Amino acid sequence: MLPKALFVAAVMLLIRGEPRMREPLPHPFTPCGQCACNGLAVDCSSRGLTSVPSSGLPVIATSLSLRNNSISFLGPKVFSRFTRLHWLNLSYNVIADIAVQAFSALKGLTELNLAHNHLTFTNRTECLDRRFISSESLTHLDLSFNLLHNASCSIADMFGTGLQWLALSHNGYYLNENPCLLSSLQSLLALDLSHNKLNKFSAEMFKGVAHLKSLNMSHNQILLNNDSYPVELFRLLGPSLTELRVEGNCNTTSCPEGFSYPDEVLQLLSNVQSLHIDGLPNADFGPGFQNMTSLTNLSLSGMDDSFCAINCLTNKTFLHLPHSLWSLNLSKCSISRIEIDAFRPLQHLHILDLSFNLNLGFGTLGNAFYSLQGSALKELHISSIVHPYTTGVIVTPRNTMFFKNTSLEIIHAEGNRIEEFCEGALLNMPESLMVVSVDRNELGFGNYFKDFGSLKNLKAIYIDGNRVAHEPPSAYPPQQLRQCSTGMMRDAMECPLNCHQRFQPKEIPRFGMESVHSVSTQPGTLALQSSAKLVHILPPNLHTYVSRWYALNYKILEVEFNASNSLAVLNLGHNRLKTWIGPITGLKKLATLDLGSNFADNVSTTFFSSLTSLKELNVSRNYLRIVIEHDKDGELFRPLGQLQSLYLSKNYLNAIPPHVFVGLVSLENLVLSHNEIYDFKVNISHMRNLSLLDLSYNHIRYLPKFIMDHLDSIAEYEHVSLDLTFNPIACVCERIDFLRWIVDSKVKFRSKDRLACSMSNGNVEEQVNVFDVIQSLQNSCTDKSGILVGAVSCAFCLLVAMLSALIYRYRWKLRYLYYASRLAYRRLQTCDDDDFEFDAFVSYSSEDNDFVHGELLEELETRAGLRLNVHNRDFIPGRPIPSNIVSAVQSSRRTLVVLSRELVQSEWCLYEMQMATMEAAHTGRDVLLFLLYEDVPSQQLPRDVLYNLQSSTYITFPGTRAEPSLVRDFWARLAQAIRQG
Repeated sequence: MLPKALFVAAVMLLIRGEPRMREPLPHPFTPCGQCACNGLAVDCSSRGLTSVPSSGLPVIATSLSLRNNSISFLGPKVFSRFTRLHWLNLSYNVIADIAVQAFSALKGLTELNLAHNHLTFTNRTECLDRRFISSESLTHLDLSFNLLHNASCSIADMFGTGLQWLALSHNGYYLNENPCLLSSLQSLLALDLSHNKLNKFSAEMFKGVAHLKSLNMSHNQILLNNDSYPVELFRLLGPSLTELRVEGNCNTTSCPEGFSYPDEVLQLLSNVQSLHIDGLPNADFGPGFQNMTSLTNLSLSGMDDSFCAINCLTNKTFLHLPHSLWSLNLSKCSISRIEIDAFRPLQHLHILDLSFNLNLGFGTLGNAFYSLQGSALKELHISSIVHPYTTGVIVTPRNTMFFKNTSLEIIHAEGNRIEEFCEGALLNMPESLMVVSVDRNELGFGNYFKDFGSLKNLKAIYIDGNRVAHEPPSAYPPQQLRQCSTGMMRDAMECPLNCHQRFQPKEIPRFGMESVHSVSTQPGTLALQSSAKLVHILPPNLHTYVSRWYALNYKILEVEFNASNSLAVLNLGHNRLKTWIGPITGLKKLATLDLGSNFADNVSTTFFSSLTSLKELNVSRNYLRIVIEHDKDGELFRPLGQLQSLYLSKNYLNAIPPHVFVGLVSLENLVLSHNEIYDFKVNISHMRNLSLLDLSYNHIRYLPKFIMDHLDSIAEYEHVSLDLTFNPIACVCERIDFLRWIVDSKVKFRSKDRLACSMSNGNVEEQVNVFDVIQSLQNSCTDKSGILVGAVSCAFCLLVAMLSALIYRYRWKLRYLYYASRLAYRRLQTCDDDDFEFDAFVSYSSEDNDFVHGELLEELETRAGLRLNVHNRDFIPGRPIPSNIVSAVQSSRRTLVVLSRELVQSEWCLYEMQMATMEAAHTGRDVLLFLLYEDVPSQQLPRDVLYNLQSSTYITFPGTRAEPSLVRDFWARLAQAIRQG
């Protein structure tokens, strides 16, 4: 049956009763005259034209759109220049008249759209000579939304006999105003006469269109009775007609209870595959329907302003429908009762739609499924089968007991305000079930989660909330819809008691947890606390789980799923999941995760640590600015080595750390659009597969060279796109290299000719052609930069020469003034022992540690009573070493340098000496004091050390083998030098 259904669907697409004129494929149009052109397509829509342009358009055009203008008249041969036109759209104008042979030059015209104009064609005498098109090439003609209710002309006389598709809807036609209207249209395959005022069929109406395949007579005033449907009406159409639409012709007044379906007329349509008809109150389909052996799609739906008021489906309602019926649409038919064997004749039915029967309920539905056991039913639509103000809707095992023996694969049960499934209700689902949609319900956490594992072949679950706000109620709901009344809903009364009570720990068997302290069943407010982990069991073949706009308001803490699951797509976007701590374990096959639009601002760096199989991650529309800025080492995304697409748009990102994406070695698409990024200096050198970098809608002025080089290296072998639209690109001389790169690089820029430019005067010009900007900057930038560099260089050299000459000319006077001022300063300065915390700061190499901490400290501190600052003893812990050194120099009267070969090789010792030198220059006091511990040749001393040694006080250590008197004299003189500093 499935191949036949696919064939039927294909035929319906080709000959559908309400088709639209085919539009040419969209192209990037460029201006041409008053219009826009792209190759052979010309678009003159919405240009305020009052006539067809006479010049400026390409004469070789094959399609021309003049839609939505103010053209009122088409003169003779007005299109004579466009001899190659195949497609012409003149809809939404004010055309009231068309001259004879207006389109005569268009020998190849196949499609003409004249919808939404003021055409009448009322002059019968003129119709005999009025031929707009001289050839028979026209196959598609749209005359809907005109004023043709009094038309006297034949369509064939005016537009040729080759028409295959004709639309005459919304014209206010009455019956037989023009019996010749459709004559001579022997090639016609599809006819649309919907939304007119036809009140019955004429027996001769379709005499000239014997090959018709699709007929749409919906939304007229044709009653369902023998007078409106003559017995011979469809005799000529029987062999050809495959689709018939006559819905929307009844209402509660015109088709009251007692009317019947015209089966005596319809039985002639043995090839009709799709029938749309009004649903009559409590009417049966008569025996004539058995002859419609090709019927596969029957719609009685009351949707789209059609009429359906069946109320009750009896055991005889469908008794005579053919076994070929594949799809039955009973949506919005006011059905409240279904007899237990009503669907017994429809054992080959594959699709059943009972949606929007607000008084049906799950109890009635469950009983009706008794007759569908063992049937071929694959797809069930039961959306909105309870009143929208019903409360406490609970699905019980009794409601689903007959589902188990069906072949259902797809269930749509949206908008039913379901709050819970009782334990066992899901166990009755057939093993064949693959897709379930329960959007717009009120499901909370409950014991039914334990039944998920039984849905072995389930592949997709959709639990979206209400994306669009409800309209406010206009009246109070019926009292019987609310469980607060004494007459509780039958479905609720059938539910086991534990479905209404809060769970108690002792009532819950071990299901991946020890005990539960508190559970709320309100959606979006789950508060789960347990002494052991709760393991969530997923169906083994579940591939997709989608729950958006559901007001989920959880903290995502540590979550564990059963390891045997196959979940690959998890979409929790548009909720209120603000805190992501994790980790989430068990989802070893998860490839797509969507957490966008969740107001998230608190994310742990270990949240994605177990989701190593992710290939696509969407965290757009959150508040991850602080999270990203603090992730200096890229810990957040580091585990996602297989990730191919990352969406971070609209997160208020500003300063992005260079290494935040360091772990994304497989990334192909990086989207950072709609943020507040000013400088993009992120390391992407490891992204060898990058194909899209989207930085649009930011504040980026240029890209650093290492990013340009990396993108160029990829573009040599692979396609890579960069989007910088709506960024204030720096169109100034200093960034001419970046602008040239945009033009010359093999990287594909989106809308390269419509970038925003930040000019040298500070103005930002949007949609600038970067090619034009570079051309204007090319010469001026080169000349100005050379002149500026030359002028600055000359001025600097001249200044240096003048200063050097002055210093050399007055070198002796300057030296005299220096020493005289220094001597005067020292004479005025007084020294106070209390001004310094230490007498000396000892600068020494670690190789001389034994000498300093042994003999030196013993002689100077113990015997001489001096206070010394030694770094590994007196430096303040936690303070930076340079800060400790400067503090030691400033708080000590002298800096004692223990000069040895190791000291001149130590960077820190040289730094200490330099700081002491700076202190001496700043204060004017003698700071440096050298103790020559070793004899170091002058050629081995750095220039700075040699200079300081020659200009500062020093004393030579006599050695350990010298006479004791010399050694004592050395230490005494050293102590005195320190005190007199």
